[in-house]
Amino acid sequence: MSGSNRIPDHMQWMGSLVVNLQSLEFALRGFLYNDEKQWKNGDGPDLLNNIQQGQELEENAFTNYDPLGTLIDRYNKKVQRRDPGLEVDPGIARIRDALAHGRIAGLSPSQNEPLRLVKYDKPANGRVRVTDFHILTKGWFDEKSSLVTTNIQKVVCAIALFRSAR
Repeated sequence: MSGSNRIPDHMQWMGSLVVNLQSLEFALRGFLYNDEKQWKNGDGPDLLNNIQQGQELEENAFTNYDPLGTLIDRYNKKVQRRDPGLEVDPGIARIRDALAHGRIAGLSPSQNEPLRLVKYDKPANGRVRVTDFHILTKGWFDEKSSLVTTNIQKVVCAIALFRSAR
């Protein structure tokens, strides 16, 4: 990186992947919410407008505390009966968990050196197991971003399929 204010590539790649993961989660929650409401047309929850900190809302697929892996499992159980090709890859939850709970660092202070991501399991008997290790290259980010984008498209197709069946 030169002396300019340019954002390093790995920050852009990471930001793009994180936003894609959040978009997938939102799409899954939208599908599951519509399924809870039996795909009836309506206004839907007012989740992004007229919300205030401290406000209490009804618990539903949008507001519950389910982690991404649980959302994927619930979604896959619903779509596998209609179109198994629309199932979401459950391995995506592992990518998200590694990014959220892993350690990311470089081997040198150079902005040109790829970062490393390592995630550990819970300790047992004073030992920990490495559950994930990745060198965060452009290729790694491109592969993971493509995977997540493909799976977002599956959820969008499933929403259209289920909505049209009603």
